[in-house]
Amino acid sequence: MQEKAKKTFVDPGGPSNGSGPATGRNRELRIAQIILAAQQTFREDGYAGFATRGVAGRVGITLGNLQYYFPAKEELLRTALQAYVRRKLDDYMKIAHRQGIDAAQRCSALVERMILDIHETDLPQFLFEMFAFSQHAIYAAELADEFHAQCRDVFARLFSEIQPALAKEDCLVRATVLLAQTTGMMIFNRYVGDGEKDYAEFVRLTKRSVKSLVELPPEALKGDVPDDGVRGRQRGIKQSAELGAQVQGRLFDLSVGQARPDSLYYRPTVQGKRRELKINEIISCAANLLATEGYAQFTQARVARELGILPSALQNYFPTHDELLSSTIDALLRVYLERYTEMGKPSGKPALERLCEIVEDAFEEAVDPRVARFSFEIFALAQHSDGTRELVRDLYTAYRAIYVGLVREMDSSATARDCLARATLIAAQMEGAAMLMFGTQKQAPDINRVFELMSAMTIRVAYGNVGKKGVT
Repeated sequence: MQEKAKKTFVDPGGPSNGSGPATGRNRELRIAQIILAAQQTFREDGYAGFATRGVAGRVGITLGNLQYYFPAKEELLRTALQAYVRRKLDDYMKIAHRQGIDAAQRCSALVERMILDIHETDLPQFLFEMFAFSQHAIYAAELADEFHAQCRDVFARLFSEIQPALAKEDCLVRATVLLAQTTGMMIFNRYVGDGEKDYAEFVRLTKRSVKSLVELPPEALKGDVPDDGVRGRQRGIKQSAELGAQVQGRLFDLSVGQARPDSLYYRPTVQGKRRELKINEIISCAANLLATEGYAQFTQARVARELGILPSALQNYFPTHDELLSSTIDALLRVYLERYTEMGKPSGKPALERLCEIVEDAFEEAVDPRVARFSFEIFALAQHSDGTRELVRDLYTAYRAIYVGLVREMDSSATARDCLARATLIAAQMEGAAMLMFGTQKQAPDINRVFELMSAMTIRVAYGNVGKKGVT
C-alpha cells in the first residue's frame, strides 16, 4: 500500500465553554475543518482505512476533542460524504439553472465542468471510493443514488428544453447514456494515462458525441444498429429495478486453466490437474468474497474459512495476501479480456458485426450487479495498491486495443489518434454502464432502450459520425 501525505490543520483551540458569536464561529470553523479532513482521509486512505484518529491527526486535535463534535465514526463519515456530494450537486445545479443562457449552452457548460472535475479535481478518487463503500453502507448507497439520479434528472430536463418534442423517457435515456460516457472517462483518465494530445483528442470527441446525443432527432438513430445486434439481447437484459438487488450464493465460476509460467498464480514446483482445479476453486471463492464483502474484508484467513481449509493449506498455493489478491483480480479480468479478444479478432464476420457482439456482451456484464460490485472494489483498491493499479492499467489498455483494431477496420481513413480516441470513448461508455445500478429507485430508464442508444452511438463513434455538420 502507498504511503499518503497527511495534511494538518492549525488548531484554533478546543471546544469553548463560552458563549456568543465568537464561540459559534469557532465551532463552525472547527466542524468545517473536521469534515474537510474526513473527506481527505476517506479519499486517500479509502473506506477500509478511514479512522477518526487519523482525521483528528490531520486537524491537529486529540481524538477526544474530535469526538466532542462527532461522537461516532459513522456520524462523521456520513456527514463528510453528504457534504461532498451535496456541494458537488449544488455546483452542477447552479450551472444547469443559470439565468440568461439557453439550454444548449448550459448543457455544454455542465459537460465542460464535469470533464474538468474528472481531469483536475479529486472527484474520481472520491467517487470510486464511494461506489465501493456503497455496497457495504446503506447511507453511502443512498448518496450514490442521489448523485446519479440528480445528474440524470438535470440533463434530462436540459434535453427537454433543447428538444421539446422529445418524450420524457427519451430524455432520460439520453441523459443516462451521457452519464455513462462521462463516468467511464474517469476510469481511462485515472488508470490508463494517455499523453496530453491523445487525451485532448478524446475530450474533443466526447464533446462532439454529447452534442450529437443532445441534438439528434429520435428518428435519426433508428436503423443505426443491425437488427441481429439488438434482438438477441432483449431476453438477457435485467430491468433497472433489479440492478440494485442483493446477490446471494456463488457469483463467479472461474476457470483459469493451466497457468502461464509468468502468471502470479503459477507454481512451477507442483504440476497436475488436481492442483489446477484447487487453484480455480480458490480464485473463484476469492473473487466472490472480494465482490460481496469488499477489499477491506479480503484476507487469506477469510478465504480459507469460506473454503473450509486451514490458512496454511491456502498458503501452499498463494503464500501471501498480495499474491492471492493480485491473482484473483488478474484471473477475473483476463476472463473478459480473452473473450473479447477472441470476439474481436478478424474472422468471416464484418467488423461492424463483431463490434456489436462485443458491445452486447460488455453491456450485459456491466449492468450485472455482481460484476459491477467487483469493478467498484478494484477501482477503489487501485487507488491504494500499486499492484492493482498496474493490473487495471495493463488490462484496460489491452481491452481498448480491441476496439482500436475494429475502428481501424471500419474506417481505414482514420488516423492512429482518431482510432485511439474513438476506441477510448466506446470503452468508457461500456464501462460507465455499471453506474446504471445507482439512482434506479428514483428514476428507472428502460434498460433495453439505453442499450439500443449506446449501440447506435457506438457505431457512430466508430465511423467518426458524431458532431459533424451534415451528419444526421
